Amino acid sequence: MRRAMQAGLVAALVAVVLAAPSPVAAQSGEALLKSLGAQSPVPNPTFVADKSVAYEVAWDVTAGPAKPGDRTPGLAAPANFLVNTDVNGVDRKRVHLAIVVHGAATFALMTNAAYKAMYGVDNPNIDLLQALDGAGVQVILCGQAAINRKIARDQLLPLVKVATTAGFALATLHAQGYATFTP
Repeated sequence: MRRAMQAGLVAALVAVVLAAPSPVAAQSGEALLKSLGAQSPVPNPTFVADKSVAYEVAWDVTAGPAKPGDRTPGLAAPANFLVNTDVNGVDRKRVHLAIVVHGAATFALMTNAAYKAMYGVDNPNIDLLQALDGAGVQVILCGQAAINRKIARDQLLPLVKVATTAGFALATLHAQGYATFTP
């Protein structure tokens, strides 16, 4: 009987821990960007960012998460860049960022209802995507990736811009002066 009570208590504690929101999940906006973009401080760097130039960076995000309930890994890269912007004392008005999404990462841009209907879990990327959008990061989806994966426009988050192809989106951003990074 005592063993059954202990097992029940352990099961209840595990359920409470698993049901509790993670500190990252409870954050939004700038706090979420700072949390996901956090890094170790570097004392006295000898190569410093030039505060007089404009930084224009696009990330080519293709990898999906390990499982549907996980965040799409490449989406956090712009958050890290924004944190670095602040650490380096660069005015964010001089920073222009974009994410070009295709491949398995495409599903990250779905509304929660569409994602949940497909995977049975909430879309874990929405809060980060909204925070990035709020920070001025463009979120661009390859139209071919959406078509190939049968994702309709109304299944996409409203913040998503749709390009004809990822290649043309990246080429356009490059022509506009953006460097392309791969997370």
